Amino acid sequence: MVDLFRGRKWDLVGHRNVWFAISLTLILTGMSFWYARGLNYGIDFTGGGLVAYKLAERVTPGEETETLAVARAAIEEVGVEARLQIARESGGKDQLLVRTRVPAVAEERQGEILDEQRSKIFGALAGVLPGITEQSSELVTPVVSKELMKKAVWAVAWGCLFILAWIRLRYFDFKWAGSALLALVHDVLVLLGAFAITQREVNSPFVAAALTVVGYSVHDTIVIFDRIRENLRLRKGDTFAETANISLLETMARSVNTVVTVLFVLVAVYVLGGVSLRNFTFALLVGITAGGYSSIFNAAQMLVVLKNREERAIERRRSAEGRPARGAAPRRAAAASARGARTRAVSRVPAQTPNEAAVGGEAAEGEAAAGGATPGEAGAGSTPEPGARTTRKKPKAGRKRKRRF
Repeated sequence: MVDLFRGRKWDLVGHRNVWFAISLTLILTGMSFWYARGLNYGIDFTGGGLVAYKLAERVTPGEETETLAVARAAIEEVGVEARLQIARESGGKDQLLVRTRVPAVAEERQGEILDEQRSKIFGALAGVLPGITEQSSELVTPVVSKELMKKAVWAVAWGCLFILAWIRLRYFDFKWAGSALLALVHDVLVLLGAFAITQREVNSPFVAAALTVVGYSVHDTIVIFDRIRENLRLRKGDTFAETANISLLETMARSVNTVVTVLFVLVAVYVLGGVSLRNFTFALLVGITAGGYSSIFNAAQMLVVLKNREERAIERRRSAEGRPARGAAPRRAAAASARGARTRAVSRVPAQTPNEAAVGGEAAEGEAAAGGATPGEAGAGSTPEPGARTTRKKPKAGRKRKRRF
């Protein structure tokens, strides 16, 4: 696989304010539409009626869209707001499920409204779908819908809390967990804003799509965090921002390829999967795209912001206490100086074979004996070359060498 991002000199971390501005613009736009127009809650959350009709004959997958369009147009002509769905049955005939919206009034009055809607819907459908028969009807009260909404909110909240606890245990720091949680909140808000702008129906499948998006987004974030933690051990002299930028470029190919391949499948399902799946597929399209963006341009960038604040606070504390700075720049300079010193030492000291080292040692001892000076005195008068390695010969080793040779 060709990696188009690894090794690039792109400064993703340096432009983090731009990425934050894009996310903030998307969230504020969606929240403004939510405040002005509200969300289009489905029957699962607002209450309503559910009427099931048995069709006279099977509906093939190619005829499903046309059948739903004809039935929807007939129901709209009688002034009833409803959502239609064709349910497949293995042995018998297909069912047409009609979900109607019932106003929030007294429960007795809601039953009367549902009976009126049933009679209107049956008269309209009998004219366009001959042989249709009513099977069952039920009323979803607002009490049940409020309980469903409460459970949906708690499901998303508990999912985020469990993710926060797991990342905290994995990385031993709340900064990592907090950055991932902010990215998850970003994805959910963008998804809600998209549904507020398009006025698509928010129902139980929407909650399932939101939980799927949360799980997918944190999965991609964990991959990036793991690479950052690995590079922190390998690149001791770099700052945290430099390490995070390199890690993002190393993992971006994986993130982009994963998102794009999933989007291909979702687009196919959205186009060919029928009307009943479009709201769910649309939620996944928006959420997974937002999740891939937030993992790269929000979670990692927020982690850099928090780590930079931590480093600055440590440096201010050390300077207030009168201790030397312990930042990444002094460490990088010290590491470079040490590497340069080792390079100069190796280049100035030629390599010797064992025989040459032994002959050189005997010659040095002979010269010292002839001049009346000990090896220590001879070494004391000479100035070692800067940066060169100096070794101290043990006298016992020299006496052993004399006795041996």
